[in-house]
Amino acid sequence: MLTFNLENYQKSDLEELVALFNSTVQAVNKKDYSDQQIKQWIQPTPDYDSWDKVLSSTHTLVAHQRNKILGFGNISKTGQLDYLYVDKEWIGYGIGKSLAKGLIDYASKSGAKKITVYSSITAKPFFESLGFEVVEQKSNYRNGVLLLNYLMILPIV
Repeated sequence: MLTFNLENYQKSDLEELVALFNSTVQAVNKKDYSDQQIKQWIQPTPDYDSWDKVLSSTHTLVAHQRNKILGFGNISKTGQLDYLYVDKEWIGYGIGKSLAKGLIDYASKSGAKKITVYSSITAKPFFESLGFEVVEQKSNYRNGVLLLNYLMILPIV
């Protein structure tokens, strides 16, 4: 059984989180997105200040196992789930579900009536397994490259 801790984001996590984001998108999402699409998604020269601003201004959880980060996610008090990524080596061990549960619990306790996420094609089955429903397929363009995703909602009861 895999043991890990969910901890609140600290700025010292930042570079490892961005590296995890980039490597996960490149490895996991390549089954649903082209190389050209992935190049528009990842951030080879990240703006760390922007990342830190987003992660510091939302509820951000980080899954740690000793000195290694296994995944992370963030959500606003109003229930907008933004990032939820697990290291490609650790997908399928319950890390994503633990992160999602912690984030959803936080938003619920903060008064959110629903959780919304813009899910990738790849993550859509994961969110559906948590009870999210597709509301709309979205067509987003980055530098003229189409990146499909789904607006999904989970009502809070």
